[in-house]
Amino acid sequence: MNSGSNIITGGGSSYTNNYLPSSNSAVSSASSAMSQLGNQMKPLTGLVAGIAAANAGVGGGSGGGGSSNNLLTNGTNSGVSSSPSSGSGASGPLGIIIHGKDGGRWIRFSTSSYTDAARAHEALNTYAFPGRRNLGYLFAFESRRTEVMASSGGGGGTQQMGGGGGEGGGNPIATATPPTRRRFVAMEEFSRQGIVKGSGGPVGGVTHSTPWTVIHANAKNYGLCSTYPSVLVVPRSIVGSDDGNNLDSGGMGVLRRCAAFRSENRFPVLTWGSSEHGGSIWRSSQPKVGLQGYRSSEDERYLYAIGEEAKRANLAADARADGGVGSGSSHRPPIEFLRMLCGRNNESDLIMEGSNSSCMLKIMDMRPKSAAMANRTQGYGYENTNYYRGSTINFYGIGNIHAVRDAYQKVNALCLNPNTSDIQWMQLVENTNWPSMTRLILSASWQTAFHVHYNRLPILLHCSHGWDRTSQVSALAQLLLDPHYRTREGFSTLVEKDFLSFGHPFHTRSGHGEGKNEQGGDEGQLSPIFLQFLDCVFQLVNQFPNYFEFNARYLLLLSENIYSCRFGTLLCDSEREREVVAGIRQRTYCMWDHLDSISDLVNPLFDKAANAEAGVLMMPLPMLLRNVTLWTDRLCMYGAKATIPCMPTVGSEMDRITNLHTSVDEMTGSLQRAIADSHMWKETALTALKEVEELRTKLSEKNE
Repeated sequence: MNSGSNIITGGGSSYTNNYLPSSNSAVSSASSAMSQLGNQMKPLTGLVAGIAAANAGVGGGSGGGGSSNNLLTNGTNSGVSSSPSSGSGASGPLGIIIHGKDGGRWIRFSTSSYTDAARAHEALNTYAFPGRRNLGYLFAFESRRTEVMASSGGGGGTQQMGGGGGEGGGNPIATATPPTRRRFVAMEEFSRQGIVKGSGGPVGGVTHSTPWTVIHANAKNYGLCSTYPSVLVVPRSIVGSDDGNNLDSGGMGVLRRCAAFRSENRFPVLTWGSSEHGGSIWRSSQPKVGLQGYRSSEDERYLYAIGEEAKRANLAADARADGGVGSGSSHRPPIEFLRMLCGRNNESDLIMEGSNSSCMLKIMDMRPKSAAMANRTQGYGYENTNYYRGSTINFYGIGNIHAVRDAYQKVNALCLNPNTSDIQWMQLVENTNWPSMTRLILSASWQTAFHVHYNRLPILLHCSHGWDRTSQVSALAQLLLDPHYRTREGFSTLVEKDFLSFGHPFHTRSGHGEGKNEQGGDEGQLSPIFLQFLDCVFQLVNQFPNYFEFNARYLLLLSENIYSCRFGTLLCDSEREREVVAGIRQRTYCMWDHLDSISDLVNPLFDKAANAEAGVLMMPLPMLLRNVTLWTDRLCMYGAKATIPCMPTVGSEMDRITNLHTSVDEMTGSLQRAIADSHMWKETALTALKEVEELRTKLSEKNE
């Protein structure tokens, strides 16, 4: 448990009766039970867990110790060991085992009293698993509750503290608490990219307009798409107005009909675009084609407009380059160089020549084609390029959330099993399918960046709903394309943009405040999608550490806070739920502020100016895929066997504990060993020299 986190958090005197246990006596007895359990565990683990009564409600529990994560909402418990007789007279050890969601960790509380175990079990179920509608019990809200209630005048007794249910509207608490800073501010970010009208900036000394425009059609109650951000970027020619605040009826009608033709109304919108040419990344969900092959003329017109606008931008970039005005980035490298980068991976599609040269828009469907075809039976499917002029489509075979969960459970079981064969370790790791899934995602991301950078194409990414695999590939491609996202500030912006604002369902995928079986017997929609994304980022950081301002420890600490509920940053399912329904930024602390405050998470070898000058990070694809390795710091964190290479360290015990295996650590260790060797040989040489001088002295004395 984090020293700053709680196992259990309670309500308070300001909560409504709906969010408190039925009687204070029950709370007191549960508090006593947990205190007794904690006192019995203290001699063994150094941990104390308890619940202290506060006013008429319940105060936050306290916890401390050496474990690196928070068990607030981590998984389900196995229940209380039972006995035919009740009370303290029960025979045999009794207690509670809590299993974590974060990779197989578990913690056991033991007691000789059945009554104490039962009361502790009841308290855990109340505060660790409040359910989706009662997320105000989570530590993220509890940690700032006093400040929030004080700023609201101490009232709030009738205010609902559920956070993230997605029901209703309006901020649940009228508070004057200053909100934490947003890392993704749409107008600032799109201005930085240079795709907002009038802010494209001088390119080669000339200011030019861009083919895209910002609209605020979703700002009013998120009525266009409830899981999209409030500010969107669309083709300029499609909306019929340059003013994003005042769309005409024709432009708005096209957008509404496009949204109606896509799953969850997630129509194609831009997430990243080049300021120099038409290369850009767009994202959406699958179309509603069905078995009947339904069409939408507005959707077809919309995608054609993206391709046409990008083509015009490319022609303008060529004209600037030919006139000596542009940067010259529009000229492609030799075909031989591109083939070397591809390494015969999907080369016929990546290198645009011959019949491919007429493509204006590339549709990249992250699903296996068989899955996309099967979705037609449910009224969905994929684009028929016979109707989408100038477009081509490819499938990239990335598994769905159920396949990801299955692979994650297998790799966790392998890493935790003390009887795993070490001789066949690499084979067993590959058999879990976790590394192969990582390669598929990295490959799709690399190909997206290749098309955008070298072919200057607009790329439309989608899977089924467009918020899991699409978010992963989109964000990773931008890490390769844009050096800003390889800084700490930029990476937090990227995550807020492509995961938080574009509707990755963190609550649904992580099950915050919910037990293991509350979403169904097959664990429902739980899946470690964001953890898998961080694993892919780790592969890039591990192979190219000098291109990133943050190190592998940054990613490790970020991964631990997916399930901790210590911060509100990764709660809820959409921007609407965070900003309108739950008031996350006013009621919880920000994870990014915490990470930025830790200096050890910064890569000392990172050169921001050199990184910006280097621009895109496009390594040969075979090199990237063949060097994918197991993220042992994360996946083997709680393993029974030593997996991370270790070496003697100089420093405190805490330095030894936190010394993680990264590429930078390896280089530092090599230098330290080299320095130690040089000192050893220096001492040897000095000793030998001293012996020679002594011999010379003896010879001189003898000759005299």
